[in-house]
Amino acid sequence: MSLDFGSILGRAWRITWENKVLWIFGVLASLGGGGGGGNAGTQFSSRDFGQGRQPQLPPEVERFVDRLNNNDPMLIAIVVGVTCLLLLLALVFFVLSIIGRGGLIGGVQLANANGRVTFGEAWSVGTRHFWRLFLIGLLVGLVIFALALVTLVPTAIFAGVTFGVGLLCFFPVLCVFILAAIVLGIIAYFAQIAAVIENLGVTDALRRAWEVIRANLGAIIVLGIILVVVGGIAGFVIALPLIAVVFPPMIGIMSGDEGGMRAGIAVAAICFVAYLPVLLLASGILQTWITSAWTLAYQQFTRPAAPASPSEVSPS
Repeated sequence: MSLDFGSILGRAWRITWENKVLWIFGVLASLGGGGGGGNAGTQFSSRDFGQGRQPQLPPEVERFVDRLNNNDPMLIAIVVGVTCLLLLLALVFFVLSIIGRGGLIGGVQLANANGRVTFGEAWSVGTRHFWRLFLIGLLVGLVIFALALVTLVPTAIFAGVTFGVGLLCFFPVLCVFILAAIVLGIIAYFAQIAAVIENLGVTDALRRAWEVIRANLGAIIVLGIILVVVGGIAGFVIALPLIAVVFPPMIGIMSGDEGGMRAGIAVAAICFVAYLPVLLLASGILQTWITSAWTLAYQQFTRPAAPASPSEVSPS
């Protein structure tokens, strides 16, 4: 089926802008895909490597490690408590991300049909389809994991046994695995849309997703390229202020002054916390627009063909 890309993208933006309640679900849906990391600074100089010495950790870190090595009961309890709290927060964010994705898809469907959608309506859709979306993601994730065990692990072992000669086989296998994982991810995404839009079970949604993708592969590839390019540019612009956050710690580390390094880290942390609401909101808007485009495209793919008018039917 031919797809009117301009109409789809324009309609997706109108739904996004006119139904700002969907931004909340865009933020929630983004919780399952984000990630970040950092590393603690260490103080060392070229003399340490030249003389074969290990880099020195900051005194606070050394004292913390010493207390852990001495089995300090209070410190161990704090570490266990913080770990459990982080795991609980991760679980809550994971659940909210699935509800957000379902609510976003259902909310776009309702907004497209009725012109508007409320938070309660979208939330009801997300919670009602939670287990279906979870099981679709889990099933596809297990398939990808099994595929990795069957392909990447034996190839990596072979590369290690042959002292690196097997790397000639590992990289092609890795490329094939990445391609297969991308295809499975697309199937899972369309299956989740099918589960919400058409109220299908897990297996029926996966089967329906595969049918839609096979029948509309060219249009899906083109729309995917457009969304990846536009989303990538928008994501870069959104993340651009975070690059400035890196400079204060870098200046402190390059100066070699411990006080300057701590001050730089403190400034970076304050700037990051101040920008975090803007980052979440912008990411939510972008996620809402992208999901709206795919949902509208899916609806167009699965829309029954209009019957031919009498003038178009050739006389027998």
